[in-house]
Amino acid sequence: MNQPITILLADDHEIFRLGVKQFIDNEKDLKVIATADNGKEAVEKALSLKPNLVLMDIAMPEMNGLEAAEEILSKMPQAKILLISLYDLTEYVKQSLRIGVSGYVLKDAPNKVFLSAIRSVAEGKFFYSGDLTNVLLTEYRSLKSANSGDGSTLPQKQRKLTEREIEILGQIATGVSNKDLALKYGVSTRTIETHRLNIMRKMQVNQIEAAIELALKQQIL
Repeated sequence: MNQPITILLADDHEIFRLGVKQFIDNEKDLKVIATADNGKEAVEKALSLKPNLVLMDIAMPEMNGLEAAEEILSKMPQAKILLISLYDLTEYVKQSLRIGVSGYVLKDAPNKVFLSAIRSVAEGKFFYSGDLTNVLLTEYRSLKSANSGDGSTLPQKQRKLTEREIEILGQIATGVSNKDLALKYGVSTRTIETHRLNIMRKMQVNQIEAAIELALKQQIL
């Protein structure tokens, strides 16, 4: 039997923290092994317990979630961190990307989005909820402008797509819409948007058409 994904949950609001812990623990493949109510405590518990995933609020006392995430990643580079926040502030999202955080979800997202984000990040994927798409695309454009190449010489490990991502990219290349893809795979359109963002991030391009072109050039499709 597979072991559940272990989670450290950090949030300074007790009611929210307890509510999130309850719905997470209702899932057979997930388990909250510890909680923290400030950033400093989150860092200490992350380093000592080494959970599979740290689910952490940005606005916390003593050390905010972004500072805590940076501290954790400086000492455990492979740590998987999913930030949560009430706000989709551009600077928060961009800073989380610079730090190397794997995901960012708004607190008003449905529970199923939270669960999808947790599982995706725990699997080593990148998950920023659909509400943050515009912010992410702006950041991709900035990264692209700073990169003088066309992406064709990227190391293989940087552009390696999962089988599902290759399948979805192939479907997009044939003109299948996000809505139709969501129906095909039994997921939300936000999940499909997340796959698209993951693909563009790995290929280091800012348009899905460029990802398709590069995938064809590298014989991925």
